[in-house]
Amino acid sequence: MARLDYPGRLGIFSALAMMAVGVSPAQTGLDTLEGRARTSKLRLETVPARWVVRATLQTGARFGIRVISAPPDFEVRIVVKPDADKPEPFARVVARAGKWAVEEIGGLKGIYQPWEAPFSYEIVAQLLSEAWPPCYARGAEHTLSKRIGDTIVVRSPLSPSQKMKAESFLRKSSGVPAEPGSELAQNLREIRRRLSEGNQLRVNESTGFMERNTVGPLDLEYSGVEWLEESPEIPLIKSYPDYSAPLPADRDGIVMIGRSGSWRPGYPEMEPGGQLLNIDTGKIIRIPFAGGSCIPGCFTDQRTKVVVSANAKDGSGVELFLVDLLQGTQMSLGGDTLSGGLCRSPALSPDGQTLALVYSKEPGRDQVYLLSSNEGDPQPLGGPMDIRNLSWMGDGMGLVLLVGEAGQRREESSGMRIVRLGLAGAMSGIRSDTGAFATVAGKNSQRILFLGSDQLWYTCGLNGKGVSRVGNGLKGLADPAVNPEGTHAVMIERDAEGHTWPIIVDLVSGKRFPIEVEPGRWLNPVWR
Repeated sequence: MARLDYPGRLGIFSALAMMAVGVSPAQTGLDTLEGRARTSKLRLETVPARWVVRATLQTGARFGIRVISAPPDFEVRIVVKPDADKPEPFARVVARAGKWAVEEIGGLKGIYQPWEAPFSYEIVAQLLSEAWPPCYARGAEHTLSKRIGDTIVVRSPLSPSQKMKAESFLRKSSGVPAEPGSELAQNLREIRRRLSEGNQLRVNESTGFMERNTVGPLDLEYSGVEWLEESPEIPLIKSYPDYSAPLPADRDGIVMIGRSGSWRPGYPEMEPGGQLLNIDTGKIIRIPFAGGSCIPGCFTDQRTKVVVSANAKDGSGVELFLVDLLQGTQMSLGGDTLSGGLCRSPALSPDGQTLALVYSKEPGRDQVYLLSSNEGDPQPLGGPMDIRNLSWMGDGMGLVLLVGEAGQRREESSGMRIVRLGLAGAMSGIRSDTGAFATVAGKNSQRILFLGSDQLWYTCGLNGKGVSRVGNGLKGLADPAVNPEGTHAVMIERDAEGHTWPIIVDLVSGKRFPIEVEPGRWLNPVWR
């Protein structure tokens, strides 16, 4: 019998509950809640207050978050095992005068610009992003279910995405026996109840804030907000090293890269944080993305902004975001066209005017989209296929893709092809039977760097000919990120224990140059 991978207890409930419900006109009994939420949110931005949050991961790990706010400053303390006799301190963030003093127990200590602290555990960033109570958003079909003290319980129907996820899980589990009382049995029972009755939202009647919320892997419970008559004292920390200097004017030596700073041999893979690494100095800061983990995509606007992928807050997929590295602000890209699926592999055209990306709603049916600065909606290019890599040709007249065969598993690397996709949608072959990576490289982007079927690295012309091995083949190196000039690449090296770290490689001679970095698990570098 086929094995069914199902979430842990309440895991699928979280996936359902985290999807957003649309806002609509007022309804009797609920017409004041949204207004109270707006008022409370504004008050929270100006009036001192404190509250606590309980957060539970789908793995069962529990965190306690205590927030003391004296706008615009605050202090957040995070503990592990909040219900134990002696909760264990985990992290602390103190915001004063527009900077964050950050300390992780046994780890990071320093002063940073907001969201730039390269947390050893990326979960700290997600806990911070969800530490402020969310506002209730009224929905067209919301109905008042009941009142429990100061709590209003609101019933809402499942969104189309929630319903699709629930029904898909029921189909997959139809042939799998569920032992009475097991996690699977509880999941199935709750899913069927949700399909029948909808969601149950808990809202504080006096503030309009949600008392429970689910975002990604986190189930969150918020206490009532206590408004303070006097401003609390937020400590001023000056003893930590100060890493808050702005990005240098010369940003050619800065790459994006994923890093799990807390990873050690024998640990399971951990969620990597998207960070900025200065390959000249070894300094790292977090990409200032206000939320959970983000995946490096590409640079834009003279390398002052980056495009990254991150989970949509409503749980409906993975979206693209534009992050301003100088201002620390962000915005979502693609609108409704690119919602509800998986966005990845963004690449900026040579003239800086068009963003190409891969979008999919099911494995093996990827679609290239073009998002132009002078067009409102992303436009599809070509047909669906299994796309592994995407990069622009040097003249901007087409894209180079690495594609797999239909039905090929993602982890398989044989039978892949390098193809050209023109801007009119026509596709032609370049090379066949390559390894699992290919990208445009070389002076003026006139060559392709690819992994051969022998697991060695080569370059070739844009017509697939003129093959040349890079140095001795760079065996064992992975994930090349080519610099804008096409002369060098940051690649990932690995040892027998699973440590990974970035190095620089000359793409002609194959000579390797070390980068001084902190330990951890490094992956997915991006240089252009």
